[in-house]
Amino acid sequence: MKRFIHRLRIILHPLCLYSVVGVLATLVIYFHAYSPREVVTRQPLPFSHATHTAPHLVNMQCQRCHRGAEQGTGAGLPADSVCMECHRHILPDDPRLLPLHAAANPDSPVYSATPVYWVRKAPLPAHVHFHHARHTRAGITCAECHPTPDTPTPHTMSACLDCHRKHALPVNCDACHH
Repeated sequence: MKRFIHRLRIILHPLCLYSVVGVLATLVIYFHAYSPREVVTRQPLPFSHATHTAPHLVNMQCQRCHRGAEQGTGAGLPADSVCMECHRHILPDDPRLLPLHAAANPDSPVYSATPVYWVRKAPLPAHVHFHHARHTRAGITCAECHPTPDTPTPHTMSACLDCHRKHALPVNCDACHH
């Protein structure tokens, strides 16, 4: 019993307790700081790709708004005037669309010509070069890279390489990296 009490005193020694508490606190802080979190992106007004592209709803093609996908490097975000082509007549009095009317509808009482600034949800790293038009012209559909456009899709190098190998395309590094 004396031996047990002696070991207990060593374990409960303040220096040991402070060390254990310090290690536990460090682990909690580390895992809290480096654990992945869902990033919620606040956009200037509500938007749903599903509403605009679903076959049983509006059934718009991606290139209707992302016109750069067929012609340029980036698919691009639509200009406010592109949205107003439809929304001047569809849901014209919806209060959720006030920022759009303020930006691009000169007939609106809230018109200020202040553009709507969208937040890009899935940016590529600066060292990666991706040419949308090259892929669009090759017959790659938007859904192959963006299966759920309302949810940011992490674009990984392995996914790109898998697709290139599947279609027997080159996988040389300098085609995408600069």
